[in-house]
Amino acid sequence: MTVVRVLHRFSAFLLVPVLGYLLGATIFNHFWNKVETDLHGADLVITATSCERSGPLTLRGFGYVYDCRAKVENKTNGNVTTATTRGFLTPELIGTEVAGSGFRRGELYPERPYAGWGMALLLPFGVLWFYVYIRIAWPLLPERRKARRKPVRYQRPDSAAEPDRTVRVFGGHRRVWLFVVFLLGCAGVFIHPASWAVVGLVLLAVAWQALRGPMIAVSPDGLAWRGTSLTWAEIRDVRLTRRNFLLVQPRNGEEARIGRFGTEQATRIHVAMGHFAQAPYVRDDVVLG
Repeated sequence: MTVVRVLHRFSAFLLVPVLGYLLGATIFNHFWNKVETDLHGADLVITATSCERSGPLTLRGFGYVYDCRAKVENKTNGNVTTATTRGFLTPELIGTEVAGSGFRRGELYPERPYAGWGMALLLPFGVLWFYVYIRIAWPLLPERRKARRKPVRYQRPDSAAEPDRTVRVFGGHRRVWLFVVFLLGCAGVFIHPASWAVVGLVLLAVAWQALRGPMIAVSPDGLAWRGTSLTWAEIRDVRLTRRNFLLVQPRNGEEARIGRFGTEQATRIHVAMGHFAQAPYVRDDVVLG
């Protein structure tokens, strides 16, 4: 059983992320590395002179890539230079003139009329990979596993065992602006590859929100949130603000600020506090306890 858990953790936190990156990089670079032999309107003319192979596994994904020395002719001023580039040139293109768009951060770039298809395929792949990752990592969360192992079942009136009445509220406020940024980032990848950083940051933010567990758990014994657990006797008072932040003031220590919650989540917390709170609780102008 221990071996199975180790393999599960290895898959969730190392194998799946690395494999997802490599597959995504393979899809992206398959279209990104296309060359254009039509020199009409090109700023640069690139001619490969020699190539060296790397692979079959690199940061560009699965498959072989080539580091090629190439002659670069500027069609505007006639200057000719020599440069080294990786990815889009292959030994089959040695001696063939291809169109280039210029240098970025010292690296030579080609014209990429087919790159947009790679972007279009990479987005659904990213969503699918993110879903698979969550499905694999979900059971490793302590609170999730506890909820699955001990589901609330029907109890006979004469049964001594009591069901778990804890109310767990996951997630936080639904940030519409985050979804808007995600859409803008997806649209921006067709304009500049740096937009993928925006898409990646949004996905990481969503993953962190989903994986870090319940924001608050309300039970007859007390409150628990993100590694902190207090009994009702240890709590001086609790307040749910108009902006749906939960403020917990312990008898010893600084006030804890939890949230921001959505309207539906705040309502669940308010109802749970009405049932279980054994310390003074306030929501706006309503006082319980």
